[in-house]
Amino acid sequence: MTKAQIIDEIIAKKQELLSAAKKKALKVRDNRKDSYYSVIQKYFGGELGIEDAYILKPKYDGAESWEILRPHSEYSYDKELGTIRIDRPWRSDKEPSSMRISSYSTSSGGNWELERYIVLGKVAMVIQDFQDDILAELDNVTETYKKKYDDAYSNVGVIERDIQLLMTEKNDTYLGIAEKLIESKDGLLFKDKKGTMDIRWDWTLRGISAAKIISKTASGKSADIEISTYGETPRVFEKVRMSNIENLFWQYRDYVLTAETK
Repeated sequence: MTKAQIIDEIIAKKQELLSAAKKKALKVRDNRKDSYYSVIQKYFGGELGIEDAYILKPKYDGAESWEILRPHSEYSYDKELGTIRIDRPWRSDKEPSSMRISSYSTSSGGNWELERYIVLGKVAMVIQDFQDDILAELDNVTETYKKKYDDAYSNVGVIERDIQLLMTEKNDTYLGIAEKLIESKDGLLFKDKKGTMDIRWDWTLRGISAAKIISKTASGKSADIEISTYGETPRVFEKVRMSNIENLFWQYRDYVLTAETK
């Protein structure tokens, strides 16, 4: 088993751990979201004034805004009346959080729009009377879930970083193989897909089927390289920059070493 294959096995196990960690984090997030929603329902749920108006449970985090919806005869979906929002300043020690209603303006008339204003008025009265209590209960939810939430998402981040490091190590392994081969007796041998390399800034060589370094300069920044294009007789190109030659390593990785796995 090659080093790359071993790394692949480790990555596969890490991916399983990541999937489980993400599910756990999402469960914590959803439980916290439900707790936030319960606070909002406690204060606003029975106070909207119109029977079929309701507060939609947020799809994602659910800590900052809650839409108020109601069926509308002219729409196939429930239409928004407005949104309850929390404004949290960057510096909570300088300015307290507050609640507000965001809504849209319209020139439309009719009972539905008039009743929309009734609902928003009811919501405004609740905010005016209970804003401090609502914010305190929402903050209590945040504090209750803080450690669970932070730990769950921190664990996801750690596993993701581990996988990224392993993928980098695997990539370096492939590039290391190419680097060794290009200085070997046979050099790099391209099969179906050929390589491409800049010999000079104004000269690009295509259709490279084989390449090997003959010698390097004392600084190691340039090399004499023997190249065969489309299987023809090899030619030697002198003092080609190593940064150009190294581009072949990436191509050899993609065209040869990993081609069978794609």
